[in-house]
Amino acid sequence: MIQEEKRWYALYVSSRQEKKVQDGLLSKGIEAYTPIIKTLRQWADRKKMVELPLLKGYVFVKHSPIEKEKVFTVNGIVNYVTFERKPAVVRENEIQLLKDITSFGYETSIGNFDNLTKGMDVKIIQGNFKGLSGTILRKDKNEFFVVALESIQQHVIIKLPAAVLEKV
Repeated sequence: MIQEEKRWYALYVSSRQEKKVQDGLLSKGIEAYTPIIKTLRQWADRKKMVELPLLKGYVFVKHSPIEKEKVFTVNGIVNYVTFERKPAVVRENEIQLLKDITSFGYETSIGNFDNLTKGMDVKIIQGNFKGLSGTILRKDKNEFFVVALESIQQHVIIKLPAAVLEKV
């Protein structure tokens, strides 16, 4: 019997359930990933570093087609992110990019930027993201580099110094 290839998929999950869903999937032996970032939150009486999901409402899961039913035994999963009524397959390099973004500690923010006007196309020439291309959203003392994660139709903004960018 030939075992089918495992692929990454994006799941919609209930509000604020990303970590619980990931833990539930991992406890069932299913590979799962939730990109987590640390951010400083301020309250009236204190400041604290907190861990938040980079993509709210999403958990990534890697499984073969025969493991699909096992995935939905975990509480908190709403559905697959779909494209043309089929679960959207997330490329391995996109998962690796998310892991790189969260592990290298770049200042990040999230958004769905369907209404953006196009800026300068750039290529990163130094550092951990060397060779990647994107578009500058705004120019100040630092440049903002947009990475489109096409299979889930999201964008991630990474704050990078102008010195590591080159016009394409």
